[in-house]
Amino acid sequence: MIPLDPGGLRPEDLDAVIRNSEETLRRLGDVAVELKTVTGEGTGAGGLARALVDGAGQIREITLEPRIMRLDSQAVAEAVTEAVRAAQQDASRANEELLRAATGGEPVTLDMDEARRRFEDIGNDLARALEDLRRD
Repeated sequence: MIPLDPGGLRPEDLDAVIRNSEETLRRLGDVAVELKTVTGEGTGAGGLARALVDGAGQIREITLEPRIMRLDSQAVAEAVTEAVRAAQQDASRANEELLRAATGGEPVTLDMDEARRRFEDIGNDLARALEDLRRD
């Protein structure tokens, strides 16, 4: 395990941190491409309503089986809502699986601004640790 105290870091510890960070960034870059292709599917009313959403949960397609017209308007609305929610949950699960695989199980936020800030913080911490090592 790598020590948390920058003064206790050895050059090989920093090398390991840099290699791990580079690998994680590479995997996240690959995942960013895959995230654009994520879709989620869901159904309602026993399959009479189907929804397809993109990775952000935006509706791409709603399909209604002709038999759904036998239901009243409230039941149709509920079936469509159920299908969309199920599709959004499916897309969310797929996004989380991709991110978990890319980070080796580490939690990752989909907020790119927050992710950028976190990577900047990591970079700043590494720079300070290297500077501390140079002074010693």
